[in-house]
Amino acid sequence: MSYDLAFWYEEKEINAEAAYQKYVAMTDGESGIVTEYPGVAEFCRDALQAYPDLSEENAEESPWSSPVYRTGECVLVAISWSRKDEVSTSLITMAQNRGLVTYDPQKEEVIQRG
Repeated sequence: MSYDLAFWYEEKEINAEAAYQKYVAMTDGESGIVTEYPGVAEFCRDALQAYPDLSEENAEESPWSSPVYRTGECVLVAISWSRKDEVSTSLITMAQNRGLVTYDPQKEEVIQRG
């Protein structure tokens, strides 16, 4: 079981319903859903420095239940349930520092950029 989160840039605040629609499109691999933003790549770099991407070598220690999905538009993560509190809190802070919103599909909640 995983705890999923999505991160992307929005110019204005977004409500949970609109964020859900974008999230679904992103998880389907669609592009052009949101504008590419340099903070997305910077956030991904920060996240993978703190928590290296899942590989065969680190599968036992990794907080990820699948490799991190990233484009110029978004970062989608699947966190191992046992590490969700620690990792999600850290990632949300990193995202806010980069001006990104976080969408939590489990809670159907948007955490606005910092």
